[in-house]
Amino acid sequence: MEKKDIHVLMVDDHKMTLVGYSAALQQMSEEVGSYTFTVHHATSFDMALQTLNHTYRNQPLHLVFLDIQLPKGLDLKYQTGEDLGIDIRKRFPDTKILVITTFNNNLLIQNVLESINPEGLLIKGDLTPDTFSQAILEVLDDPPYFSKTVTKYLRKQHIHPYHLDRLDRLILYYISDGKLTKNLPLYVPLSLPGIEKRKKRLKEIFIVEDGNDFDLVRRAKEEGFL
Repeated sequence: MEKKDIHVLMVDDHKMTLVGYSAALQQMSEEVGSYTFTVHHATSFDMALQTLNHTYRNQPLHLVFLDIQLPKGLDLKYQTGEDLGIDIRKRFPDTKILVITTFNNNLLIQNVLESINPEGLLIKGDLTPDTFSQAILEVLDDPPYFSKTVTKYLRKQHIHPYHLDRLDRLILYYISDGKLTKNLPLYVPLSLPGIEKRKKRLKEIFIVEDGNDFDLVRRAKEEGFL
């Protein structure tokens, strides 16, 4: 049987993680026999965008491995891997997205499921060689695939009433960068009252209603949104 070549973009800021994923795909290709993999790595937003804009301009992109926490790039449109995932979903609607993240809190899981609607969502702490191979095969052949932590969350049906959009994450980013609230309208396309309303909501989401900007940034980082 002729093997199908799967073009893959892996986005993670840890090079050794990407090397490990690639090695696992190579072993899987040898054992399963139905797929081969052509892999490109990106350790930043800028590298990922360059690959998307050039390498995959005129050829199919079948699968993206996507981490959520990535270092900031030149284009501040992308605050987290979630922003990149949303962009990939719009630009490459036939591409399957597999989000792999260390963060396992319910709010982040819900946000990723709602915003990207990935074909797979894995928590790194759930990964084993067997679950990794199973995830790839199910994402390619019969999505979706969710690791046990995500499945546990879904079974509880603990639906959080909040969703963080791009403007919420821009506000968090600029606050974390030391910008004062009164100056945020210079960076975020909202009025000051609109920004203050969102900040109040963000503090409610991260349960720091009585805290200051430092407390909000700290909790956002702990939950994987910065």
